[in-house]
Amino acid sequence: MREFGKLLGWIGFWAYIILLLNFFVKYVNKRYINKLPKDKKKYADMYRFIMRYIVKYHRIIGIIAPVSIIGHFYFMYSYIGLSVPGLIATIIMFVTVLLGIYGVINKNIRGSWLKVHRFLAFILIFLVIFHVMFKRFLIL
Repeated sequence: MREFGKLLGWIGFWAYIILLLNFFVKYVNKRYINKLPKDKKKYADMYRFIMRYIVKYHRIIGIIAPVSIIGHFYFMYSYIGLSVPGLIATIIMFVTVLLGIYGVINKNIRGSWLKVHRFLAFILIFLVIFHVMFKRFLIL
């Protein structure tokens, strides 16, 4: 079961990476792809084809990531103990998820919630790296 817990952690990690792609593909589209000349339309269309799927499945993957992390947390806590950096990363991830749910419910595409949602998502990068690097040292 410990190995299954590790698998769930990796599923949560890769889901989170895919979730981060949502921000980056939109940024690249806005800054560069929209400004391409007409003779590069084929490249812009290919990029937008990929972007469409990343944006479309952001919500679904946003459900997969925390669900897998809950499973990871349960199994690893049961067999190893409580990882303090992992707990902090989990809390930040769930606040980020709750902000995303808030935005979906209110249909408010812009607002301060979005800035906090993005900020916490980027902070989470460092928390996850810290958790992976120091998971054996900070266990209760």
